Amino acid sequence: MADMRIEYSGKDKGQIFSYNLRRVLKVLVVLGLFCCPIINYFTGGPWWSVIADCAMLFLWMEILAPDVLENNTINQMFRLGAFAIVETTLIGVLISPGWLSFVLPIIGFSTLILSVFFFLLNIDRHRNSIMPLILEILMALAAFIVVYFTIGKLNWPMITLGALAFLLALSGIMIFHKDIWAELKKRFHTR
Repeated sequence: MADMRIEYSGKDKGQIFSYNLRRVLKVLVVLGLFCCPIINYFTGGPWWSVIADCAMLFLWMEILAPDVLENNTINQMFRLGAFAIVETTLIGVLISPGWLSFVLPIIGFSTLILSVFFFLLNIDRHRNSIMPLILEILMALAAFIVVYFTIGKLNWPMITLGALAFLLALSGIMIFHKDIWAELKKRFHTR
């Protein structure tokens, strides 16, 4: 027993630098999260601090403390698209209203196109983790239906988003029905 020695591999300078950089950035982000609203309150004007805090939270979740569970390109595209939609909505509501109904669907169908592109780029790898793409398509369909029944008038980006989401849902069900069913059983099992 006395001869047993546990050895761990040493850290190189790059790993130590990356670790220290993350620690410094975490402190700066926490300071920024508290300082931005205070500065915004005393300077007045629109609430830009909400937009800055949202961006810092995204930086924290994606770079400083990323989720390693199911961290694939489709999930990253979903999170990036969701962040872009939230950030754009905040900018549109808090700083310059009036253009959100045109821009948000463009971000939505662009994210859908990129997610499907990355899915098709490596189908074998992403076949077992199709849930973020399913959620993205369902959210696009829900947004289309809600806008259609509340406003009644649709612009071309919203029509494009709804048509693309419907075609992707229909073709996905026809082509990948076994994979979708397996993913749903895996996600919503009762045992």
